[in-house]
Amino acid sequence: MIVQDFVGLLDRLAPFDLALDWDNSGLQVGDPRAPVAKAALALDPTAANVEAALAAGCQLLATHHPLIFRPLKRLDASDPQAAAVFRAVSGGLAVVAAHTNWDAVGVAQALADALELEERRPLEDRAQGWAKLVVFAPEDAAEAVLRAALEAGAGTMGGYEGCFFRLTGQGGFRAPADGQPHVGRPGEASVVDEVRLETRLPRALKGRVERAVRAAHPYEEPAVEFFDLETAEHGFGLVGRWRPPRRPEAAEAFLAERLGPDGLWAGPPPGEISIVALMPGSGGSYGPAALKAGAQLLITGDVGHHQALWAAEAGLPILSAGHFETERPGLERLAEALTGLLAAEAAGSGPELIVLPERPPFRRFRQALSLKLEPT
Repeated sequence: MIVQDFVGLLDRLAPFDLALDWDNSGLQVGDPRAPVAKAALALDPTAANVEAALAAGCQLLATHHPLIFRPLKRLDASDPQAAAVFRAVSGGLAVVAAHTNWDAVGVAQALADALELEERRPLEDRAQGWAKLVVFAPEDAAEAVLRAALEAGAGTMGGYEGCFFRLTGQGGFRAPADGQPHVGRPGEASVVDEVRLETRLPRALKGRVERAVRAAHPYEEPAVEFFDLETAEHGFGLVGRWRPPRRPEAAEAFLAERLGPDGLWAGPPPGEISIVALMPGSGGSYGPAALKAGAQLLITGDVGHHQALWAAEAGLPILSAGHFETERPGLERLAEALTGLLAAEAAGSGPELIVLPERPPFRRFRQALSLKLEPT
């Protein structure tokens, strides 16, 4: 596998056209044609993680946060970000980011699983351009044509893969006199048993799926049709429900167990909680959206001073559980999804995948002081 193939797998899991305009997801550093025998995953592209990936023998590091987020005006090796770029280049390590595109399909969903939320819907809709593929194939080739479409990235619906519909019927045509039809005779009308196949795909993959379908199809002129769709099933953040509702003490104990005990609360003390809004990462500004969605609690990673003041005035409890703590489950979910996709695609010959150990960048002040005072 080469770097651009790995990027293609990420695009199948979380299409890059879902990324927000201000984001910089995709290949950050490296040669798209370079081979990849081992890849690492991490939340942050720090210099330490770049070094750890190289020490582990990796040729690629995939991270959630981009290494290059805003345009670099200079490459000064004394700057930590530039130093990470220098080290990746000198070590031949490609760095790829799946940021807001993975936010839209995987991060909040993984956190919702960890927090046992049901009846989920997006907190903020993010419509994705989808297309429906309709193709007609003879019965003896239908399975190969369908498999080609699915392997090219079609057939995903939410967390489901390999989704399709098939219907058997009859198709008619008249081949040209100089044609070479798969069935029937040149110049004669034919009626054959055919299978109608339907499946769905991100609109950005139409070209790739069409090429794959045509390559697998036995007809000279296969009937391959695409119909553009618009859906809002993907979005940023998530609203879910606890069944049964949780009392404040039970909710706080549960959240401390799942997210760690160091979260900060803003707004009024929570009452009985049923509807919960999630916005992993920097989601303090999503308080109004959570309130509009009927949430009785917003859980996010970062909350600013003025956002906390708003929460108190608006009457919405907010738990600032930490950027790392709310996004790390999404990274682990990405590792699971990539491992499964690599096993299916590469049949055991794909790159080895490892997850780098990381820990939150914040510590309690007393803890930090005690670490500093420990004898060396």
